[in-house]
Amino acid sequence: MTEKILIINPFGIGDVLFSTPLVSALKRSYHGCYIAYICNSRTKDMLETNPDVAETFVFERDEYRALWNKKKIECIKKFFNFWQRIRRKRFDRVFDLSLGKEYAFLCWMVGIKERRGFDYRGRGRFLTHRIPFYGFNDKPVAEYYMDLVSDKGQAICDKGTVLLPTDDDKAHIRDFLKKSGIKTEDVLIGVAPGGGYSFGAGNIERRRWGAERFSQLADRIVEKFNARIILIWGPVEKDLVEKIAGLMNEKPLIAPKTSIREMAALCKRCRMVICSEGGPLHVAASQGVKTLSIFGAVDEKVYGPYPPGRDNLVIASDVECRPCYKRFKLPKCDKRICLEGVSVNTVFNAVTKYLSEGL
Repeated sequence: MTEKILIINPFGIGDVLFSTPLVSALKRSYHGCYIAYICNSRTKDMLETNPDVAETFVFERDEYRALWNKKKIECIKKFFNFWQRIRRKRFDRVFDLSLGKEYAFLCWMVGIKERRGFDYRGRGRFLTHRIPFYGFNDKPVAEYYMDLVSDKGQAICDKGTVLLPTDDDKAHIRDFLKKSGIKTEDVLIGVAPGGGYSFGAGNIERRRWGAERFSQLADRIVEKFNARIILIWGPVEKDLVEKIAGLMNEKPLIAPKTSIREMAALCKRCRMVICSEGGPLHVAASQGVKTLSIFGAVDEKVYGPYPPGRDNLVIASDVECRPCYKRFKLPKCDKRICLEGVSVNTVFNAVTKYLSEGL
């Protein structure tokens, strides 16, 4: 009888990508299993092309909250119908990555007998298999997720993160680059300066190296390598890339608005991608392209590109107070000395070494 497995991860791009090695390991450990995934609307496209994910369910908590405030009866009906769909699938086990108690409780209510997850702040009471958890602190997030299948023996996956663009995604990027005058032989360097907005609007600069530095770096790369620069951006980042473009001597391309899969296809075309830490970094790393990322408050040993290695270079300043983002808390900081301490020269020298190896 086919095992039916449900994975729940309501978080963002990086977290969901970090869970894809778990998906691959489950497919190997439970031979021939059927894997479904509950995610949010932002990450759905990433999972729909994953060959090991048979089905995705979108559960947007904010949508339910908004509907509750307007039409409570309609909200209850929608909520009930969603979990009835899950009940009818008759899942054998769930891997709950939400770190909360609500999803495990709902999985218990719809009859999923085996419920695995992390016991964070005593929230694992509805789990049948729980791991004591105090935060992602001392190893990559992906390896914490892999711990949930450790009692299966060799729950080891030799894959990195998985994100597969479709032929249409690739064609869209190919057409854009062709219309923009990019030739196959051109050295195309991606710059993704934003890093996403998971820290919230008030802390958006805490993960950004800065427009002035990125513009100076990009100009030096163009001069030394005769490269073409393309600025890659996501939601709330268009103003940032336009500012960088305005500061540059050699005007770069600005990527069109892209889906996550289209962003992945664009990163794949680049010789390397230079990033602030965050979602676009993990999209680039999933494509096997060389990345160079600049980390500030966040610990690269935990939230860095996965798997770590020579193709995913991280640069961070050696200051005592970093990393300060721990146990999901970001202390207030007005100085940003961790990012201010990373010079353009330091990054440019690393890029020069990186690119020279492949030329």
